[in-house]
Amino acid sequence: MSLDPEFLAHFPKEVSQELVDYVRDIVFYESRYVFVKTVKGIQHGYCSHCEKDYMIDQLQPLKHNETWTCQHCASPIVVKSAGRGRKNLFTEAYVVWYEKSQVDPETIVAMGLHVTRDYGDYRNVKTMFREVSMYLFEPGYSEQRVYNGWRDEWSKLKKIRSESTGLMQYKGTFISHENVATTVQNTPFQYSTWESYKNLYGREDLVHFFALAARYSCIEYLTKIGFRKFIEAKLTGLRTYGTINWNGKTLEKVIRLSKSELKQLKRERVIPRPELLYVYQTLKKHGLSVSFETADLLDDLFIEEAIKLHEPLDFVTKYALKQRSKSLLAYHSTSSIIRDLRDYWQEAEELGLDVTKDHIKYPNNLQKAHEDTSRRIKIKVDEKVNEQIKKRLPSLEKYSFTQGRLHIRPAASSIELFDEGKALKHCVGQYAKRYAEGDTDIYVIRKNDAPHKSYFTVEIQRNRVIQCRGFRNCNMTKEVAAFIEAFELEKLKRRKRNRNLSA
Repeated sequence: MSLDPEFLAHFPKEVSQELVDYVRDIVFYESRYVFVKTVKGIQHGYCSHCEKDYMIDQLQPLKHNETWTCQHCASPIVVKSAGRGRKNLFTEAYVVWYEKSQVDPETIVAMGLHVTRDYGDYRNVKTMFREVSMYLFEPGYSEQRVYNGWRDEWSKLKKIRSESTGLMQYKGTFISHENVATTVQNTPFQYSTWESYKNLYGREDLVHFFALAARYSCIEYLTKIGFRKFIEAKLTGLRTYGTINWNGKTLEKVIRLSKSELKQLKRERVIPRPELLYVYQTLKKHGLSVSFETADLLDDLFIEEAIKLHEPLDFVTKYALKQRSKSLLAYHSTSSIIRDLRDYWQEAEELGLDVTKDHIKYPNNLQKAHEDTSRRIKIKVDEKVNEQIKKRLPSLEKYSFTQGRLHIRPAASSIELFDEGKALKHCVGQYAKRYAEGDTDIYVIRKNDAPHKSYFTVEIQRNRVIQCRGFRNCNMTKEVAAFIEAFELEKLKRRKRNRNLSA
């Protein structure tokens, strides 16, 4: 499909001198060369930037790939030997260039250009411009045409897309903000606040922004009142949760907040975000009025998970906030409180607790209640394992040992291993079955003055200490290392000697 004349009429027919200068001075700034050759002992150079021939005015001859400064135009250049092959001396880039419409003062256009320079014939280098995409933006409408080289035709796209992440994703992308500012001047896009989004990752060419600004007139004042995160989410395809009525006729209708609520939002120290407004608006619909600072403590996943509980959202929210204030370290997010509450209910029902009673269904301390049900479930599940460990203990306890401030003894049950792993933040709880079946021996080290507090965990196989780990798998302290050495000498090596004697 060829470009229709009505669309094409908006675009300039020739490449402007401003664009030529921009590509030469900015885009290909690092692609300037001096091609040198030596004639009768004198080195001559030709600069690809200023296109001048001259004798190299220095004592030492220039070397291939050396960086230098052109002695004629003072441009930074790379030295290339004129006698070497140049089939790979080729540079390219993708440039997005904006222009005012040639036929409509309220319309702007953009051209996505593949620009190249081939230095094969270095005295006749030309910058080539090839259009790969054309954009048109006018109030209420935007359009993009893309050139398909393999079919040699232009196609109209249903949605605006950036070729810097599409057809031209492996080329360096360039855009002149000075060019954009000049283009939008005295057009409906002049105050669109495009400057606030010019460095947004993956959207630097601004085509998505101008498509959005063309479609929604609220973009300007949303940015100006601090709702930039909503625009960024819309531009990058993230969720806005239906918090914005993009076609609203007034500010209140657009952000779905009253004037007093907007003033309150500005007073409170929170950054307006889609997730925040979603939480606030959802709680408001369910009859719970909270401050924006309180809504900021919650998150979008909390709302979605809480609704799935089929419990009054206002009550669940108050309960979650209360639990968070009690256990800030345990609950890094309010959505994790809902997950714990759901798991607690499931465990409580499995244990036969009456979850229809409010004090059981909503315990005063959810963290402790959940830990208790988890422990009881584990005891119930691990009955066989614990019975096996119990049978092993008499033979293992003979190797208990005390020296100085420390004591070592065998782990008493799978529950103790579970608690040990939780307290020390390591994975010993996973060793319960192997320990019960005799594949390995697990001992715990305690301080004599704190016999019930986890300190270090030891794994022993074939009379050898395989590993000894403390909090977060830390290595032994000097005191613990000396203690383990004495333990091995007194208990494990003697055990091995006794076995050899009996043999």
